Amino acid sequence: MKKNFFLLVLFCLVAQWSMAQTPKWLDKSRRAVFSVITYDNDNKILNTGNGFFISEDGMALSDYSLFKGAQRAIIVDSDGKQLPVATIQGANSMYDVVKFKVALDGKKITSLPVAATAPAVDATVYLLPYSTQKAATFTTGKVKEASSIGENQYYY
Repeated sequence: MKKNFFLLVLFCLVAQWSMAQTPKWLDKSRRAVFSVITYDNDNKILNTGNGFFISEDGMALSDYSLFKGAQRAIIVDSDGKQLPVATIQGANSMYDVVKFKVALDGKKITSLPVAATAPAVDATVYLLPYSTQKAATFTTGKVKEASSIGENQYYY
């Protein structure tokens, strides 16, 4: 009985500790992450991957390699809704990044702001996975180096 009580208390403390470690902004921010599906000329899936919104009007970033050779692309948001990629705004194959705009139905979406300055070395960063589930899981890491991409963009 004492052993069961001890385990129950231990599990409660671990759960409380893990919830305390989750940043408050995480639940809302995970809604900015989406899945990307690209299609070839025969309307077959070419590539799949992830990306995230950088503005409320549907501007987004993802991997350039997902779009290479694609005829069209859609994103699937955290609610499971499919939205077409309307325009490609820019791409950089060296850094494997593409900026594009998604056709929205007039509704604003959750976005992650692009950092105005590079993070300090050893700063904590959070990796948010795409998920349609309510679970707010993430991975943390430390910045080892921040390199400049153009004037105001950074590669960590």
